[in-house]
Amino acid sequence: MNCKSRLITLTTAIGFIMLLYGAGGYNLKAQQGNEAKDEKKAAPATTTDTKKKQDGLVMDWLNDFESCEDWRANATCPIGDTKIRKIPGKPRPVNENGQPVNESGQPGEFANEETDENGISHKNEYVLGVKTYFMDRGFDRVEAFPPNEYIIRGKAKEIKVWVLGRKFRHTLFVKLRDYRGQIHKIKIGRLDFWGWKELSVIVPGWLPQSSTYALLDRNLHFVSFFVECDTYEVPGVFYVYLDQFRVITDLSEFTGDESIKDTW
Repeated sequence: MNCKSRLITLTTAIGFIMLLYGAGGYNLKAQQGNEAKDEKKAAPATTTDTKKKQDGLVMDWLNDFESCEDWRANATCPIGDTKIRKIPGKPRPVNENGQPVNESGQPGEFANEETDENGISHKNEYVLGVKTYFMDRGFDRVEAFPPNEYIIRGKAKEIKVWVLGRKFRHTLFVKLRDYRGQIHKIKIGRLDFWGWKELSVIVPGWLPQSSTYALLDRNLHFVSFFVECDTYEVPGVFYVYLDQFRVITDLSEFTGDESIKDTW
């Protein structure tokens, strides 16, 4: 009887010890798991964004015309058909030997997709086409508007756009609005060439822009492109095509604390 009691007591003690050991191991594993989770939460999240804060001269794309269905065109001529159309294509300039060249001027074609300095990708599949009719030489014009005015960040220095010319002597202009609400018409160039050509114009220094000594909202606004009929050109139907509308802007004055502005 005593042997049986000792056996029962020993068995009970062993079971109790095993129960305590198992619970302690479970608590240890749970504690280790919670510590690992806490370490993961405390570890800083890694990011793949390699975009740097921009300073100095930067080329901004205002429009690549891949989604230009909402542009509109107005003309002074009461007859003819004036409209906008999204045309498949991309700039295909040629060199002196008649060979197609790419963005660098080397033999080849423009890339189907390009990444700008802001890290934004731009496809190169469509261009903006404008059709109108000129009758009154030296007076008629056609104007192409975006759905909303584009705000040019920084201080604009130069405007660039690729244009497909049809050997007409008409003149391309850009219309800008300053922070006072005044409109400025800047001549980009004559369209008396055949094929694709990159046209550019320097933004005049007298045009009011951001202040040098205060962070004020004095950015230029792009309003429209417009083409004036040449005085000595033959009246009739006129086509023009635009692509890769960009602006070179100076961001050196906009690298401080942008959240606090002197506008109150």
